[in-house]
Amino acid sequence: MTSSAPAPVAWGILVFCLVAAVLRLWWLPGRARSSERLVTYGLLLGTASGLLRERAVQDGLADLGLLSVGFTRQLSTVVMVLTFAPLCLLAISWSERWSMRQGALWRPVWASAYASGLAMVAVGTHARSLGQYIDRTEGWQTPVYFAFFSVWCGATGALMLFTSVRELRAGELRPTHRLTYLMISIVGAWALEEAVSIFVSAMCASTGTGRGFVEFRFQANENNYIYLLACGAVVAAAGVVAESARRLRIDPASRAVRRLAPMWEALVEACPEIPRPARSDTPADPRRRVHRMTVEIRDALLVLGRYAEPTPDGTAGAEAVQIVRALRRKRSGAPPGQYLRLQASAPGRDVLDETRALRRIAAHWHDAQRYPEAIPALDGDSAR
Repeated sequence: MTSSAPAPVAWGILVFCLVAAVLRLWWLPGRARSSERLVTYGLLLGTASGLLRERAVQDGLADLGLLSVGFTRQLSTVVMVLTFAPLCLLAISWSERWSMRQGALWRPVWASAYASGLAMVAVGTHARSLGQYIDRTEGWQTPVYFAFFSVWCGATGALMLFTSVRELRAGELRPTHRLTYLMISIVGAWALEEAVSIFVSAMCASTGTGRGFVEFRFQANENNYIYLLACGAVVAAAGVVAESARRLRIDPASRAVRRLAPMWEALVEACPEIPRPARSDTPADPRRRVHRMTVEIRDALLVLGRYAEPTPDGTAGAEAVQIVRALRRKRSGAPPGQYLRLQASAPGRDVLDETRALRRIAAHWHDAQRYPEAIPALDGDSAR
């Protein structure tokens, strides 16, 4: 294929894809999960396919005597089929049933993709000898060529659609996760439609029928890919943005660490009975660090529940005030009393919910340090 998108738009998208791919290779390999590596492979192959579809690249390779224009056009589709291999493995990793077999499937999937590519190059020889686009060429070679593409495109789309629909039906997802799975289901449905319609177009072209549909499908193939690549690159670039934020310490986890630090330091100092790892074992990753801080704060609040007192209604930052008062009672050597569950120690659905709850309390921590000094304790003693 040859892209029909405006050259400035196409090259702007391709440069963006290349930058995102290079940054992913530079920043993510050492600490990336296998799913992140698959996204990087998919982006690199998808970008290579997009480059091979540009007329300037096709003409340039022909002028250098490296590849003919016809071969480069077909090669762009072959590389697109290779792009489906990491995407297929990525979709498999989302399934609980198949994720444990992902390692065993890795080599067969890649080997099948390369074999499909070689077969497409061989089958495309007839169209290249005629100097025609294979999309419009009559003969049995055209449906066979596009059968490989449709199988890979359809299989990947089916896996994406099935997995996303299953998760959406299961429910109990965060809004961002629901939106992500909704987008994946749309892409999966689009891939299935592409697989079917492109194969139908190939059948029509091979028999010389349905010329109108063949031309429509041909124009869509030439025009759509670069924009779909842009959508995929935006998703892949999210990992680069997240890593940039982490390095600049402006990511959510780093901000949470800074917000929780004063409260966390005071609580763990006052509750030495909480088992804690050595200072040298403090994790550098802010996500792991905020996780550990959240758990230790919750443990400390369970201890301070024996020193807690009710807080008057309507107090600004009431939960922070209640914690500070319990903290000072314990520091002063007051005997523990009946356990009073501190609201902040009530667990959320997961550690993210608990971290958000603790951050809301930590926002009032500085003011709460002064507030207890101005009110009497409810047992009649002077406030400490």
